[in-house]
Amino acid sequence: MSNLLTFLPVVFYALLLAIQYFLSKTGNKIIGAIVPILFIVVLVILYTTSKLGLNIWGAIILGIIGLLFLLGQWDSAQKDNRKRN
Repeated sequence: MSNLLTFLPVVFYALLLAIQYFLSKTGNKIIGAIVPILFIVVLVILYTTSKLGLNIWGAIILGIIGLLFLLGQWDSAQKDNRKRN
């Protein structure tokens, strides 16, 4: 059971990045903004309710790193769309 709890966040993040990639691969660029906006909203809610367990700088760094990964997926999907067309 502890192995499942160890790998569950990894599976969640991989699934989140896959969803971001496929939403970004659609023809509409605005749809690719859904996951980053939800990420920031959830991060702010978790921080304000003290469930995140990080100080303000930790939350900001986590937000920046998360957004960089999500925007990297968006950019990769947009480049794949340009290659295909």
